[in-house]
Amino acid sequence: MKNLQKLAIRKASLTTLALLGMGVGVAVSSSPASAALFVKDTFNNAALSIDGFGSTSNNGFIRTNVPTGSTVRKAYLYASSIWNFSPVSNVRLNGNLLQVSDATVLTPDLNPATTVRWDVTSLLGSLGGLQSHTIEELGDNDGAVLVVAYENEDTLGFTSVILDGELSTGGDETTFNFAQPYTSGDFLVSLASSFSFQPANQFTTIDVTTNSTSSRRLTSSAGGQDDGSGDNGALITVGGIDDSPTNPDPFATDAGGPRTDDEYYNLALGNTANPNPFINPGDKFIKLTTRNPSNDDNVFGLFVTSTFRITTEPPTDIPEPSVTLGTLVFAAFGANSLLKRKQKKVAN
Repeated sequence: MKNLQKLAIRKASLTTLALLGMGVGVAVSSSPASAALFVKDTFNNAALSIDGFGSTSNNGFIRTNVPTGSTVRKAYLYASSIWNFSPVSNVRLNGNLLQVSDATVLTPDLNPATTVRWDVTSLLGSLGGLQSHTIEELGDNDGAVLVVAYENEDTLGFTSVILDGELSTGGDETTFNFAQPYTSGDFLVSLASSFSFQPANQFTTIDVTTNSTSSRRLTSSAGGQDDGSGDNGALITVGGIDDSPTNPDPFATDAGGPRTDDEYYNLALGNTANPNPFINPGDKFIKLTTRNPSNDDNVFGLFVTSTFRITTEPPTDIPEPSVTLGTLVFAAFGANSLLKRKQKKVAN
């Protein structure tokens, strides 16, 4: 099979989003069957720059899009193994060596892949505009994702949440329980996935459930090699730079290729099948259910930006199979507040 043409690395910024609505409280919980994703960080008054990299040459560029004058709150680089064929290798970012021994291995680890996370804030403290950063994998990783949380006067009232782990291919749930009914405002979700090739009948589905929505399909075609190419070692995608939060056709298959779904969603919008938003005034929770019928995609991150302010409180209970992972409290604003199948087992 010929390699797919390497796709352009993408850019995105959330600095133009407006604050809408009133306060809501959120608790992130898993299903009884698994531990789902954990809240790594919550940033008030912040937006996210997100980009992915994948290449069989093991070197290239990964981008950030942070407006000039912004303050970088935190930056994380993720790297994933090629399923369970080989371990994660060290990486160089802008010439700086990042050793796996210094990284955090993501948990829960509910599929055969391994994903690690480095804190690279000190390496990206001064950013301005769209920038390219050199990246080199010192072995056969399946790609990388760079997430930067930043703030400026345009992000006042925003909140960004980073959730990571490795979801079960058989099905997982992540639930946002609202302490107060939702009124209005954007709820943007970026999904990160590795070891996924399209078109080859390999995809992840996402269903959304709220008080007003009973298991409504968001996508039937998440995954693919949007940020890499169609070979092991470059099977990576994440919603971010150059992607649109316009939701995809919910029933489109991966037959159209990896860009059928760019893994970037806005639950305050509808889609071509139903123009009504996924989340509506009066809703008290959002539940995202992911499934990977081919049992070989590594969904390892959800990166959320809401136009509501959120603060994090520790869970009050000891974690169980059904667990509160963190409480995200939306704070109300006053009138002066300011309103973004793989070519599997490729033979070498």
